[in-house]
Amino acid sequence: MKDKKDLRNNIRTTSYFIIAAKVIIVITAVVFLITFSLGTANAAISKEISNQYQDNQLDVLKKSVNQNAMGFIGKLIDVSGTNILSKDNVDKYKNVQSELANREDRKHQISLLFDGKNEYKVTVTKDQLNGLDKTLLNETNQDVYQVQKNRLDTIRIWFEQTNDAEKYINNTWNDFLDSNKSLTMKKISMVNTYNKLIKNKNVKNDMQDKVAKMNEYFNNNSGEDSKVQNAKAELEALKNSPLTEKYKPANVDIISKLDNSAKADDALSDAGINDKHVLYFDKAKGQISYMTLTGGNYVSDGSDISVQSDNISSGKYTIKSVISSASSNAAIVTDTSSSSFGKYLSNATDDVLSGMGITNADNSTANFNTAKPVFWFKNNPALNNSVYFGTSGTIGFIYTGGSSYSNGIQVSTSGLSTIESKASSGLLLFVK
Repeated sequence: MKDKKDLRNNIRTTSYFIIAAKVIIVITAVVFLITFSLGTANAAISKEISNQYQDNQLDVLKKSVNQNAMGFIGKLIDVSGTNILSKDNVDKYKNVQSELANREDRKHQISLLFDGKNEYKVTVTKDQLNGLDKTLLNETNQDVYQVQKNRLDTIRIWFEQTNDAEKYINNTWNDFLDSNKSLTMKKISMVNTYNKLIKNKNVKNDMQDKVAKMNEYFNNNSGEDSKVQNAKAELEALKNSPLTEKYKPANVDIISKLDNSAKADDALSDAGINDKHVLYFDKAKGQISYMTLTGGNYVSDGSDISVQSDNISSGKYTIKSVISSASSNAAIVTDTSSSSFGKYLSNATDDVLSGMGITNADNSTANFNTAKPVFWFKNNPALNNSVYFGTSGTIGFIYTGGSSYSNGIQVSTSGLSTIESKASSGLLLFVK
């Protein structure tokens, strides 16, 4: 009887052990599954965060971050903190969000400089522009940086040309107040050219009355061309001078210009050039002249333009187009294998480009020499107003401001305006 009772106790004890073992196995399995799940989840999250970087080693965030994925991770962190995600993943997520916030802040700061689409705010200062220029260097993604840099450069160009315009118009106005006769045809032309370059409402309003009054006076009082009047005065002075006196030119500058024209004529003749009009760039003198073939000789019109810097080889080039306020869709075909190489497109839509056999044209390259398969003017605001020239294998620009590039010629704002008034498609540019 006792043996049967002991047997029942042993069976009961064994059952307890078996049940306990099963519980332990279940708990172990649950813990394993949770650990495995959490590990898998963290690995997946870590991979998703890494996917937001163009270069993980250099910490270069992509131009376009997956906002849906980052939003999901953010909500997961808000709900569970570090209970599900590892601290490392949480820190990585916060770093991405911080970089995105800084990128958006830089974009916002630049947007605050604009007053509409085509003007800048009166509060913009040179120090502010320089400060933002340095701040943009914190952006590690080259494409994002270039877009933001281009917008900032647009404001800088507007700011500088507006300051130049304000200074010139005020100086001309003050001279005009001192003597009405100081207002020559060249000066009133420059006043009107500069007035068109003003990109600030306040400055535009301040100059409006001055420009209007000078134009009104000139239109009502201009007679013969000032050059003709000056030439007549010089002839009159020569006619009335005693023959016993040694003759001196009324204007020494006449002699120097004749000398320059003679040298230019020799250079053009030696190059076998006989075009009626030529834009002649003397690299040694750093000067561009508009030459006209008259009586077998080339003569400058006198409006010589000083070149601030250049990076161009000697030779013959053709003016392709005078670019005025290029649109955001304006481009030049730069694919040398294309039969359309060098073609200027004022509105390069996808349909236009595909019709020319050009695909994947989107890029943010500012250097027109390296942009492929097209160069977009929106990537380099300094060229939005410029003179485009080239050969069968190169493209180049005469422009103001901006950076220095191969096949580029930089001049002042007034110098560019002078060239633009004379240049036209097909005109020969000869660089000596």
